[in-house]
Amino acid sequence: MAQAAPYHEFQAVILASGNDSDNLYPLTEKLPLSLLPVANRPLISYQLEMLERAAGFSEVFVVTTARFLPQLEGYMAEVYKGPLRIELVEIQEDVGSAGALRVLRPKLTRDFVLISGDVVTDVAFQQIADVHRLHASTVTALLRAKPPRDPAVAKKAKELDGADFVGLDDKRQRLIHLENSADCDQGVITVSSSLLRLHPYLQVHTDLSDAHVYIFANWVLSILELKPHFVSAKFELLPYLVRKQFLSHANLNIPAEHITAPQRHFIPGIPSEKRSPASTAGGLRCCCYVMEHDAGYCLRVSSLPAYMQINLDVSRGVAGYFEKLAETAETAKEGNFVLKSFSGDCSRAEGVEVGARSSIKKTSVGAHCRIGAGVKLTNCVLMDHVTVADKVTMSNCVICSDAEVGEAASLKDTQVGSGATIEASSTVKGEAITAGDRNGSDSD
Repeated sequence: MAQAAPYHEFQAVILASGNDSDNLYPLTEKLPLSLLPVANRPLISYQLEMLERAAGFSEVFVVTTARFLPQLEGYMAEVYKGPLRIELVEIQEDVGSAGALRVLRPKLTRDFVLISGDVVTDVAFQQIADVHRLHASTVTALLRAKPPRDPAVAKKAKELDGADFVGLDDKRQRLIHLENSADCDQGVITVSSSLLRLHPYLQVHTDLSDAHVYIFANWVLSILELKPHFVSAKFELLPYLVRKQFLSHANLNIPAEHITAPQRHFIPGIPSEKRSPASTAGGLRCCCYVMEHDAGYCLRVSSLPAYMQINLDVSRGVAGYFEKLAETAETAKEGNFVLKSFSGDCSRAEGVEVGARSSIKKTSVGAHCRIGAGVKLTNCVLMDHVTVADKVTMSNCVICSDAEVGEAASLKDTQVGSGATIEASSTVKGEAITAGDRNGSDSD
């Protein structure tokens, strides 16, 4: 008798075409956000690894656009060797995360996890899932607490730019209020008196970052069909659910046949009387798992500084789960000073060659890069097949694949696109250089 296939509780969706790609130009000019190297591994490999560690997933839907579909197909076919079955799903360029879920609706038959394609985290997915099960949640979000600020330093208004005002209950598991600073009037939030009556000890936080990792109940997909104007799961769907969770189904304007009330989930070791029902009202219960600032690693590649920081963190093993990347075992060749040139907070791929008297610190170097003599690199990212001539000095720079930096050039806070050339003796600061640019003159 054939053995039945194992049942997996959740499905998984990775949004591989992030909306923050423009913030990373020219890095994403020819490479999708999901394939940007982080310590010489594609960014998407970190999300796949999180799902692999959970050991509860068999397939993953990876959402991308036609522009980058061939590159992702190549990665999945030729590079990815993990146990997950990957299905690439193509969407149009202007379709947001809510639209992507509408496209996927026929394929999503169970509760599902939605993961932004720019997140790197070592969080144990089971911890988020346990909160989701315990409270029979409609949605459960991963939030990361920021490090405590110095009380002696005055807080500036601009620190609230882009921040979320997050209202939690006293147990820090129920997500009661959610409002982005852009939607507030000069930082003033509005909380209904009925909400305060239900939760008089509401705590409002501005020190929690949304990691863009969510578990949704499957029936939430019906809301997206009834709200065709919703574009973003983060900025429209999630706040809508948080606002409506205390209403009955009748007041949600959702036909009853669209909603299957979630049942209490069985969790070993938790008595049934301690498991929450679907909700106190109409079946909506919004929850969160708060990851304390010192409990693990969680950052998003949403800007160039964040990309640089994540490369540095993972390269030197700051991320709790990731072990320090092992150095490639190479036989030193004449004229190749790889082992002497790299500090311990670097990562490098195979086939790297380095000339004499070079110093490379806090830097990630991709495969088959050629670095000349007397070169100084600090806090840089070099992608594959980059050529750096002798006596080059670079700090806080990203050099994309197949680019060349001429002899004695000096670069600071600069991004060099794929195939671009920096002329010898150039001084470049704070620029984004692409292959079509000329840069023979000083930029200071």
